[in-house]
Amino acid sequence: MTTESANIKAKNTKEVIMVPLDWVVMLAWNKECGNSLRLLRGKKSRREIADALLSQKVECSQEYIRKLENGEAASVSTKIITAIAKTLGVELIEIMPDLRVEVSKNICTSS
Repeated sequence: MTTESANIKAKNTKEVIMVPLDWVVMLAWNKECGNSLRLLRGKKSRREIADALLSQKVECSQEYIRKLENGEAASVSTKIITAIAKTLGVELIEIMPDLRVEVSKNICTSS
């Protein structure tokens, strides 16, 4: 590997850190996540999901679930999406396969 290709590889490498999910309030959402959610929901109605969430003391309307499935929401709270995953009996990563958390280095630096 040449020095130039090593430098390019280093520039394309992202730092990965792990944080407890309860430290994260919102997660970015996209159409692919919505498609995964719709497939995993299967024959369960949105009403069934919303009712199950309410029994977990998590408020989420059928309309919001529809927006998530159609990729119309830009983000979702971790509280809602983890409750949906629990209701569907799946892991969060099954709904959001590209789930990654990136932290900008300049957020945590002192000035």
